Amino acid sequence: MDVIVIGAGLAGLTAARTLQRAGKRVRVLEASAVVGGRVQSRERSGFTLDAGYQVLFEAYPAVERQLDLSALDLVRIPPSAAIRLGTKEELLGDPRRDPGVIPGLLTARSLTVKDRLLFGRLAASVAVVPPHTLLTGPDEPTHAYLGRMGFSNTVLERFFAPFFGGIFLRRDLSTSARLFRYYLRMLLSGPVSLPRHGMSVLSGQLASELTSSGAITFNARALKLTPHSRGVSVTTSLGELDAPQVIVATDPPSAAQLLGEDVSRGSVSSTYLYYAVDTAPDAQFRLLLNPVGGLGNSALINNAQWLSHLLPERAPVGQHLLTVTVLGNPELDDAALDTAVRAELSVWYGPQVAALRTLAVERIAHAQYPQSPGYAAQLPGHTTRLPGVLLAGEITSMSGIQGALESGERAAAIMLGDLATMSRPRGA
Repeated sequence: MDVIVIGAGLAGLTAARTLQRAGKRVRVLEASAVVGGRVQSRERSGFTLDAGYQVLFEAYPAVERQLDLSALDLVRIPPSAAIRLGTKEELLGDPRRDPGVIPGLLTARSLTVKDRLLFGRLAASVAVVPPHTLLTGPDEPTHAYLGRMGFSNTVLERFFAPFFGGIFLRRDLSTSARLFRYYLRMLLSGPVSLPRHGMSVLSGQLASELTSSGAITFNARALKLTPHSRGVSVTTSLGELDAPQVIVATDPPSAAQLLGEDVSRGSVSSTYLYYAVDTAPDAQFRLLLNPVGGLGNSALINNAQWLSHLLPERAPVGQHLLTVTVLGNPELDDAALDTAVRAELSVWYGPQVAALRTLAVERIAHAQYPQSPGYAAQLPGHTTRLPGVLLAGEITSMSGIQGALESGERAAAIMLGDLATMSRPRGA
């Protein structure tokens, strides 16, 4: 074989498929029994549960290059949210694609008159430049950037903190303002979608050619890399393999162990609770934001969504699915966490919360890595200390689907000598 790719997440699959299409003989080693890394789904009591709460920004440039969106059976999610204020709510969002939010934009107390004007100015500012240029230039925390623009503390605490907290998994808006502007551009310039039958269809599509050619070996954990004169030996749980070149496309902590160098830049964790119920206590299909706690973390729930209102196929007939996002990894056992989350949900739904059945509690220790101002200058590159070994994964770019896909593209391009792809700016 020509190349061994370690890890069948989005980056590894993208790199392997690119290389195979270019005529290279590729072997993908996946430590688990499924592809996709964090982008996968599972069945539980007839419900389809994604690994965490993930959505697809169709405007991602790498998504447009790598995925056949027409074959994914996508359902578009309203680019809006409902701010839960006890038993009441206020709607905010893009009135062009969700006219139902217009009354809320006009009357919501979470917005001042100045905030409404600033929203338009902010949207216009990110729309007039190429997306990748938003990732360059001076940087600062998102809360400082928005405060400098003049947004009120109320809208920062009630909308920006929980909404972008769900994207960056940090509610304090300390994330890079460059990255905030990039994600806002993606949100405004294209649909936000979910595959009807689970996020795993994304990784399944990337893996289909590799699977049909027998290029993926499952339950094969890479344990050690040993460069030699002819290439690299990979010690795995199934034995020894050799190839001239290797791409390590695992999560950053695992990659650091294999490579013997610090390519990890820390971890941001997140926790998800999934609930089933026969009769939903809420008809709202938009993302639900919990403003309690403002920029801090006094509330457990950051956001939630009744996914079955948008995707009835995710639940058995006559039942409903609620996904709740809790930032971090609370120091509570699953039962205690469930009880605490139910207590917060009861502020919204009262005694109807008792009818919810807990399907699962999922804790993701490494959901992404911290992306503070100037983070990009500290990221590892694709080359490593080991001859013949490249690194791929969102850790070389940005957390999320765009970062993973473009990193896989670039790792393959380095091996193929593809100068056009190698020189493509981050985020382009």
